Amino acid sequence: MMRVAIVFSALLGLSNAFSIAAVPAKSSLRASAVSMAEIGDTGVAFDKVAREWRCKYTAGPSGGPGDSASLKECQALLKEFLPKLKALPKAEITRQVCGGCLDFKVSIVQPLEEHGAWAGQNYNPLEEEFVAKLKAIKGVSQVETQEITFVSM
Repeated sequence: MMRVAIVFSALLGLSNAFSIAAVPAKSSLRASAVSMAEIGDTGVAFDKVAREWRCKYTAGPSGGPGDSASLKECQALLKEFLPKLKALPKAEITRQVCGGCLDFKVSIVQPLEEHGAWAGQNYNPLEEEFVAKLKAIKGVSQVETQEITFVSM
């Protein structure tokens, strides 16, 4: 089956050197013309994309995460936004916390089509509001966003 080229550069905020080509499913019980996307001709295919929101929080008085006021506030912020995030079409929400490097990360994972629709809105209004509130938390630094591709292997 012929590959259909789809350039997501503008949609995903990626550089012009990074293009994605749709790859037809090899076999599927569902009738679907395209189920995966491929990064150029690299063989790196994926079917889901995540928007990640991340920051560094500060350790608590003990030197760890267990009594970190900023981690507690990051978690409260996520709890506030969780119903809105779960309302996004086919969204899976994950939270990652590292006690060693003091990372707090939220990933909103969606299938390609649903993610593309949200990306087309610049992830707003949710991202703008969440990031602003995250930056306002005392002890939080290095607030960043990123897109990441996912595939189960």
